[in-house]
Amino acid sequence: MSKYIVCNLPINQKSNELKIAVTGEWKGHSNGAFSLSLEDLQQIKTNFDNAKVDGVIDLDHATVFQGTGAAYGWIKELFFKGDELWAKIEWLETGLELIKSRKYKYISPVFLPNTIEQVTAANIGWTLHSAALTNRPFMEELGEIKVNNKQDQIQNKEESMTPEEQKKMDDLEAKVQSLEEKLKNKDEEIEKEKEKSVETEVDNAIALNKVSAAQKESLIALGKSNPDELKKLLSTMTAITVSNNDMYVNSNNQHNQQEQKLSEAELNA
Repeated sequence: MSKYIVCNLPINQKSNELKIAVTGEWKGHSNGAFSLSLEDLQQIKTNFDNAKVDGVIDLDHATVFQGTGAAYGWIKELFFKGDELWAKIEWLETGLELIKSRKYKYISPVFLPNTIEQVTAANIGWTLHSAALTNRPFMEELGEIKVNNKQDQIQNKEESMTPEEQKKMDDLEAKVQSLEEKLKNKDEEIEKEKEKSVETEVDNAIALNKVSAAQKESLIALGKSNPDELKKLLSTMTAITVSNNDMYVNSNNQHNQQEQKLSEAELNA
């Protein structure tokens, strides 16, 4: 039965690329002495490339000791930088949080020699079984885990500033905040002007008898959400012409005329 070779390595947070293996010989491992040559690293990469699943990054080797475990990241690709084997990592939020909070600082790859391929039962040699976040480094050649963290970089920069540099930074931040506030107010003014323009456009359409007053609110709502659609809609409408018969006035005029005629007849009598 093959032994797992667990190699705890520091994690470099500066990118999502981690050094996963180097060549060398180690005599003090709990599973016995072992060595990794450049050919062994190439074998690990080849077997990883031939696999149909990503490599799991768990916590404290749950996959090794418990048979399975939650993923805190995934190894997507292995590649070489010189004679070093590197991995491209897709970190999950749970993994990032542990790294950024400094609760876990190291990556621990698990290498399996004399791996038996499941389908053919052939011995395919060295493979990368899994990796884990850990705080017990075995290999110290790989550096600490560091993920891209802009806030950490800013904080470190601030800690190294002189009082004069800090004052300039504070003044600059105050100016930026003031500009952001002015921009926000300007955006609000522009929005109010747009709303006012929409209301004026609808009021004009009502005045021209293109639409009824009952439609005002719905048309304003349309104009706020889609001004171009409102313009297009109103442009297709024609003014409603109201007949100017003034029937009641004519009737009154006729009545007045009749009264006037009656008065003249009475006077002539």
